[in-house]
Amino acid sequence: MTIVSLESLTFGLTRLRDAAAEAGHRLCLLTGDRSVYAYELDRLGPDDVTVIDVDTTDVAACAAALDRLPDLAGLINSTDTWMLPGATLAARYGLPTLGPQVARTLRDKAQVRTLLHRAGLSRADACSVAPTGEAVTEAVAATGYPVIVKDSAGTSSRSVWLVRDDAERDRTARQVADAALLGRHLVVEPYFPGPVYSAETVTWRGHTRLLGIAVHIHTPEPVRREEAVAFPVAFPPAESDRLATWTGEVLAAVGFTDGVAHTEFAHTPAGPEVVEINGRIAGAVIGEMMCRSLGVNVYAAVTDIALGRRPRLLDAPLGADRGYGMTFLHPPAPGRLAGWRGPERLPLFPGGPEFFPTAQVGDRIVHLADQRGCTALVMAEGPTAEIGLYHSLAAAGTVTHEMRPLD
Repeated sequence: MTIVSLESLTFGLTRLRDAAAEAGHRLCLLTGDRSVYAYELDRLGPDDVTVIDVDTTDVAACAAALDRLPDLAGLINSTDTWMLPGATLAARYGLPTLGPQVARTLRDKAQVRTLLHRAGLSRADACSVAPTGEAVTEAVAATGYPVIVKDSAGTSSRSVWLVRDDAERDRTARQVADAALLGRHLVVEPYFPGPVYSAETVTWRGHTRLLGIAVHIHTPEPVRREEAVAFPVAFPPAESDRLATWTGEVLAAVGFTDGVAHTEFAHTPAGPEVVEINGRIAGAVIGEMMCRSLGVNVYAAVTDIALGRRPRLLDAPLGADRGYGMTFLHPPAPGRLAGWRGPERLPLFPGGPEFFPTAQVGDRIVHLADQRGCTALVMAEGPTAEIGLYHSLAAAGTVTHEMRPLD
C-alpha cells in the first residue's frame, strides 16, 4: 500500500519514509518541483520514495496521478499551501482527512481570529479588507496602532506589515496593491507584543497532547524576520499545563479534531495570543529537533493520522534529554547564490552543528525580509534548548555567503 504526500516540507522526507515503512506502506511524493527536496532526495535511495512529477496546483492532474496508484492508503497534507487541495482530494477518495471546511478555516487567518475571539480565546477580532491602499488605511484607523496587516493565507512570514504610525501606514498602503498574495484578502488585526512561541501538538478525536514548545527569535521591528528557533522550552510545570489546556481549546475552537499541529502564539503580559495555526508538523528542521529531543519519530503520528488510526504518539512516553537550536542564514544583500564559506569549519564548534541548505547554487535571492531569503539552516544540540540555541548561533556565525550580482 502507498501513502502519498502532496508536496512536503523542505525537510522531513526521510522521517516520513521511515514512518511509512514502519506502518507497512511505501511513501510517494507528488511534486511540481523536486529540486525543493534536493537535500533529502540526494540522501535517499531510488527505492526509498516514489517521486511523481505533476503540477500540484492542478487538482485534476493530481487526481489523475492518484488514479494510477492501485493501492492508495492515505494522503498527507504537510504544507499550508496545499492543505485545501489535499483535503479535497482525500475526501474524494474516501481517505482520512481534516476536512475541506476545516482546511478553509485554517487558510483564512481572519476567520481563525474571529472564531477565537467568539470563544473567548483572543482579546480582539480581525477584519478582512481588499488589498487596496484605501481599504487598508480605513481598517488601520479603525483598529488603532500598533496593528498587523497580513495576507489572509500567507506563509513564510511574507506579505506581513507591522504598522505603528502614520508613516508606516502610508508605506503599507502603497505596497499592498503590488503584493503577490496567496489569499483573496488582507487581514488587519492588533499587534500582540511579546516573545513568539509555537505549541507542537498531536490531536485525535478532539483530545490534544502537547509535545513541547519552541521559541522563535525574530529580527527587530518592523521587519520581524525569523532568525532562530529552539526546542523544547522549559516552562514551569504549572505554566506548561496551562498552555497545553489553552492550545487544546484553541484547536477545538477552529474545528481541528485530528492531526499534528504547529500553533504559533505571542506570550503577552495578558496571556497567550495566537499568531497563526498550522494544521501540520512544524517546518524547517523543527520536526527533526523534536524527533531527536523526544527520542521518537514524531512523523509516525503524521502517517497514523493519514491512515485514520489513533496516533501512537498520544500515549508514547516522551523524554527531553537534549535541547536543540537552529539558525536561519540570510545573505546581507540580494544576488545570485554562488555558495557558502565556513560549513567545513562547523565540526570545530560544540553541539555537533549540522548544515542544511535550503537554496542551491545559482538561485536568485532577492526577498530578504522574509523566509524566502533563507539559504541554509544550522542546527546544533545541547543539554538544554537554551544551550543548543547558543551552539547553533555560534556555529552559524562562521558561515558567510558568496554572492554574484543579479543579471
